[in-house]
Amino acid sequence: MAEKDIIVVSDLHIGDGGPRDNFSVDNKEKKFNHFLDYVEQSDTELFVLGDLFDFWQANISRVVIHRLKLLDRLAQMQAVYVVGNHDADFEHLIGTDILAHPFFHRMSGPFERMINGRRFKFMHGHELDPFNRDGTPRWGRILAILGGILEDRKGSPLLSAGGFTEKTLLKVSRGFMWVWNNSVNLFEKSEKHEKAHSMAESLTPAQDPSKIKGILSLYHKNKLAEGYDYLIAGHTHRAGIFQDWYCNSGCWVGLRTTFLRIRTDGHIEVCEWKDKKPVMIKNTMQQ
Repeated sequence: MAEKDIIVVSDLHIGDGGPRDNFSVDNKEKKFNHFLDYVEQSDTELFVLGDLFDFWQANISRVVIHRLKLLDRLAQMQAVYVVGNHDADFEHLIGTDILAHPFFHRMSGPFERMINGRRFKFMHGHELDPFNRDGTPRWGRILAILGGILEDRKGSPLLSAGGFTEKTLLKVSRGFMWVWNNSVNLFEKSEKHEKAHSMAESLTPAQDPSKIKGILSLYHKNKLAEGYDYLIAGHTHRAGIFQDWYCNSGCWVGLRTTFLRIRTDGHIEVCEWKDKKPVMIKNTMQQ
């Protein structure tokens, strides 16, 4: 089979169409379907690198049923789907036939691909974060649930146009944590516990951008240990190319609609989907 360019997208955080579902507002569904038209017309491969769904915000079965038409289309396009931390509930179903829909036949964990003689590693990015990689619900997920409760009362997502920012949500979470810590302090004093993970440790880089520098260090250690040439990931919601070896596909949360295009010669382009067409961002890398 002839090699094709690869389109990489991540962090759509698709929900069930309710008030917590960022993907259902700001015309995001229509934009993504136009984007898929472009992918098909370009005769490219499509990789979805994690957090396609947001099970931190909605019931799994409701999300899947509500998005069945999209899954049908992605399956027809033979899209490769890597599980992220917000859809890690699927992780232990990789390689099984429990999920019968054909879209899940190409569901995977991190993998490598040789492109023009170079080793490219594809992952969501949470896999190297010690506080988010095991799928165990922690403070990051609790914060997302807290945000969902606020979204229910607001009647729309916090990160839609004119909505709150991640920083605002982080301030709300700190207030919540202060109440929580004071509530449980008396119980914890009376019993021995394993050292608890702090809220700051448990948040994802998208929830707390100050973590991005630390996770970049973890990525670099993994690159040196495994010997691949380039890491392609999502998770942080910040699109771009960093230090000429790590490329991030960004997200489709709020008003952001970014993706990567990897040419068959290894040239990587960071793009934004705007006005029904791709617009290249200056941050690109030539091999």
